[in-house]
Amino acid sequence: MGVNTRESRERLALILKKTSTENNAKLWADVARRIVRPKDRLSEVNVGHISRFAKGGEKVVVPGIVLGAGRIEEPIEVAALYFTKSARMKIEEAGGRALGIDEMASENGKASKIKIIG
Repeated sequence: MGVNTRESRERLALILKKTSTENNAKLWADVARRIVRPKDRLSEVNVGHISRFAKGGEKVVVPGIVLGAGRIEEPIEVAALYFTKSARMKIEEAGGRALGIDEMASENGKASKIKIIG
């Protein structure tokens, strides 16, 4: 799911709020609140920043855009609204996964062991 329209972010926020309620996972409600901000106020996080704050095997949600600046050398599962091509490539080359937020929410509804960065 992309960040091109506010409507798509609002639809995703409704899904996340429902997931939060069903699983008693406040993290998804927090992410939902952050992604409905105006597009110019969404988080922008570089892969180098993710690499600094997450260890290999961890799961991270970026309520915004992941940019390709920096290095990432450990496999980290990253969910975001949007990835630049270089960011997606660096994450996957390190053995990690680049997912949509909706994908991570459906895989891990209870939000166990997930960090928010951004």
